[in-house]
Amino acid sequence: MSVVLLAVVLAADPAPAGQWVGPDVVASPDGKMVYARGKGGVEALDAATGKVLWASKAANRLAGASGTAVVAWVADEKMPNAFRVVALDAATGKALGTSEAIKMPDWAATQKQHGRSFRIGATAAGGKVAVAWQANAYYAGGARPSPEIEEAARKEAAGVAAIDLATGKVTAADRKPRDEEFGATTNKVGELEFQVEEEVPGFKPGAAMVSKVTLTAVKDGKPVWTRELAGNPWSPPPP
Repeated sequence: MSVVLLAVVLAADPAPAGQWVGPDVVASPDGKMVYARGKGGVEALDAATGKVLWASKAANRLAGASGTAVVAWVADEKMPNAFRVVALDAATGKALGTSEAIKMPDWAATQKQHGRSFRIGATAAGGKVAVAWQANAYYAGGARPSPEIEEAARKEAAGVAAIDLATGKVTAADRKPRDEEFGATTNKVGELEFQVEEEVPGFKPGAAMVSKVTLTAVKDGKPVWTRELAGNPWSPPPP
């Protein structure tokens, strides 16, 4: 049986545009566009109509949007604990630059999975990108273990870096990221409210399972448009 999960934090008051409206969905600073993780890569959608204005295969995950650039990222093909940052022109989707691989500890992973989490936030200005990232590991077995085992399984790593888009060079800062560097989340942009829903597939032994993710724009309580986004690989939690 499928379960639908609401993946947006509802805001009591509208926050400025240019912030997250859901996982892998971010609004442009002027609120006219929404950038999302489409099935074929990053998509730019008209916020009012849901029309796809451009799509880029250069990256498939979002890190932020600021001014004339959208900051995205892609998992490294050879290292599950590494990723590359890609800056895209906000108006056309043209790639402006790609970073060197940013490597995390061996236990970390960018892919969504039981016992692992990853988040990223970024801004771009003047040919530079500032990126903040955080990876966590925690116990993902079945029955809750003893406090000692649970504590031993818990890990955290985080970093801040500056990226030169002309060369792709990454310069790490000697500090941990601040919460505000990951951006704020709101479901309200202008007159629209956004909802991101993830539908978990029914279990089928031996079959690859991918969740169904949909983005819906709502006005006055009524859906204005809906767009199916890229799903996430899914497996049932351990018994």
